[in-house]
Amino acid sequence: MPRPDRRDILALLAACGIGTLGAAALAPHPSRAAPPRLAQLVVHGMPSTPSIVIERLIEAGALAPFTDRPQLRIWRNADQMRTGVVSGDMQVFGTPTYTCANLLNRGVPVRQVNVLTWGLLYLLSRDPAIERIEDIAGQAVLVAYRHDAPDLIFRLVLRRLGLDPERDVRLQYVGSPSEAAQLLLAGRAALAVLAEPAATAAEVRAVQAGVSLRRTVDLTEVYGRLAGQPARIPQAGLAVREEFLQQYPDVVEAIHEGCVTAARWMLDHPDAAGRLGAPLLDLGPATIARSIPHFRLDVVSAADARGDLERYFSELIAMSPGIVGGRLPDDRFYWGRTG
Repeated sequence: MPRPDRRDILALLAACGIGTLGAAALAPHPSRAAPPRLAQLVVHGMPSTPSIVIERLIEAGALAPFTDRPQLRIWRNADQMRTGVVSGDMQVFGTPTYTCANLLNRGVPVRQVNVLTWGLLYLLSRDPAIERIEDIAGQAVLVAYRHDAPDLIFRLVLRRLGLDPERDVRLQYVGSPSEAAQLLLAGRAALAVLAEPAATAAEVRAVQAGVSLRRTVDLTEVYGRLAGQPARIPQAGLAVREEFLQQYPDVVEAIHEGCVTAARWMLDHPDAAGRLGAPLLDLGPATIARSIPHFRLDVVSAADARGDLERYFSELIAMSPGIVGGRLPDDRFYWGRTG
């Protein structure tokens, strides 16, 4: 039987009420060229417990369809991260959310992909007289990373209490959380603001050394309580440079979805997560496992977290506009399924 030619097909379509425009729609189109497979994909993670989420999604094969060489590298400090992002050396990176907003407002093409942690800062005390945040007026407090997240969030809490951080509390800045913990354990300070997992590590070392040390204040809980809001600060998550997102949108989607699955795994398997994270964070597996309940792991896309992010950024702007680059980031900042 002879094969129908194009005119026969068009006539049949016309008889069925489908014109040439419909025929064109039904005709096969060349497939859109897939982006090239990545020779290597490096995600640059924060030096804190949320980076275990990234290590888990890599271990679970979430990036295997896109590259044979996925890798997590931990940045050492915020200055190194900012330099890497601005230069383009870091395309996918963990970051405090306000830092990503600042970079965008200063002309660096970046997008916030998600929020991973909703508050992981605590006040640890050797002083039994300190039972509430209100008790620290006039006290000296160790804080790591001046002008970065621990300092800024602590200052927000003090302002909500009606305390002037420059006059009513003596802030003593140190170079790292480990330095703050060492000074605290050595008795050279009575109070320190520590993030996870440093807070849990300090508690473990205090028990080993026979030092009385208490996790006195959950700063995220105080932050919410004083504002009549839930105990949630959209503190840090993953971000991406715009050119990477445009070239590899499916990879960014896979990273976010991998974070969702990996976070559930971490919460369900803290001991295994501790073993996975120990080489990353240079801490014992048991310490990391113990830290997991304290950092409010909840993966939310930036688009879905926009209201929380804007409230947080607005408070930072009221305290010091330059922290986020003088204004709220525009719509392009908030990655989501329609981003």
